[in-house]
Amino acid sequence: MIQKHYRNRTLLNPVTKNLEKCDILFFMEKMENNYTVEIADDVTTVRFLIKPGPDEIRKSIDDVASISASGLRLWDLSAGGWDLTSEKLEKIADYAKTKLMLPSKVAIVAPKDLSYGLSRVYEALRRQEGLEIEIFRDE
Repeated sequence: MIQKHYRNRTLLNPVTKNLEKCDILFFMEKMENNYTVEIADDVTTVRFLIKPGPDEIRKSIDDVASISASGLRLWDLSAGGWDLTSEKLEKIADYAKTKLMLPSKVAIVAPKDLSYGLSRVYEALRRQEGLEIEIFRDE
């Protein structure tokens, strides 16, 4: 599978875990992750390529926590959304509270009804001082 091409961007290479500035970057063959991380204009964007499970979400949180110099984040669930139990969603929210920097502003793109609703639940579970979350149906 070939991912999208980016021009003049700083990206996290999911294989080497290194930030790379590049004119064009693409990954071929089997990817280790089912998401991409892009940093552009101080916004860290995580795009899930398929519906993520709890482990994949925690892994993406770790990646963002280790490379993001800004509290501006966009989580894009357009490709698959998420379908997690409330218990798993609560565990992910608690995990993110311990890993991600504050203050921060977070946008979640969730076009499907179930993902949108679960994102609203996640927003409530993540509530803490210095965190603003907005949920959108499209980017």
